Amino acid sequence: MKKNTLFCAWALVMLLSAPEAAPASSRQDIQDLADKLVQQATYLSQSSFDNFKGWKDEISDSEQAALFKSEAFAASCRLFLRLSAESTGFSGSDNLRTNLYNAYAFLVRSFRELEQDFQSSALNDCRETLDDLERAFKSWPAQDNLAYLHQKFVQANDRTVYLIERIRAGEYVRRPIASLESLYRFNYLLNRSKDPWKNGVQVDRSTLEKMPSRAPIAVTFNGCLLMDMNERPNRPVFLIENGKKRPLNSPVTLNRFGGWKAVFEVPASVIESYPTGEPVT
Repeated sequence: MKKNTLFCAWALVMLLSAPEAAPASSRQDIQDLADKLVQQATYLSQSSFDNFKGWKDEISDSEQAALFKSEAFAASCRLFLRLSAESTGFSGSDNLRTNLYNAYAFLVRSFRELEQDFQSSALNDCRETLDDLERAFKSWPAQDNLAYLHQKFVQANDRTVYLIERIRAGEYVRRPIASLESLYRFNYLLNRSKDPWKNGVQVDRSTLEKMPSRAPIAVTFNGCLLMDMNERPNRPVFLIENGKKRPLNSPVTLNRFGGWKAVFEVPASVIESYPTGEPVT
């Protein structure tokens, strides 16, 4: 990976941009969803007890285990609701959103433990509300909010760039980007603008360490048409094929490959990394 190139571009975009302000409704949205979840978890706990007890008026050991987990989840929901409304101490600092998201992560763990030993249609309602909570956190920008980082590019201290991906509720991984070419190619695959740095966020090492590393992203522009993204006249267009860049020699040739709409704009260094091959005639 050309890490120096990646780092320079990253440093520039960090100077030009900053996370936008959190929507005013974010905190209230989270409180409303937390209240809804408390009601769902309370119903789940009570209905499960009535159901188990209704079977010959006996509760087996496995059913007791499920009941204790349902009560633990209901208690976790009540605590999360209380924390979401807290106005001093816990939430009275600049880390309000971080603290609440960390509390949400504990809440999800409690739900997963319940899922392992419990079967109930009421679980689906709780699961949907947990997903809604995570979407609310996603709209609350900050460098250490994992929900906000989903599908964004972040950089580590060693200058490695990662894509953050959500695996399931409250669980995220980081996937290293193999090269500058892979960064731009994957960004195009996500149907974003030609500038991947618009989706870049710089994070602390402690935030990265919360997420396990998974398979790297190593994609290329093989079979694609490339052009230098610097706006200058008479920029050549190349076909990347078999590890070489092949210049297109006429507009007619370009049209045969789909015209200008099929051309990807990339940094010159990506094109220069390929040796020149025979022109496409």
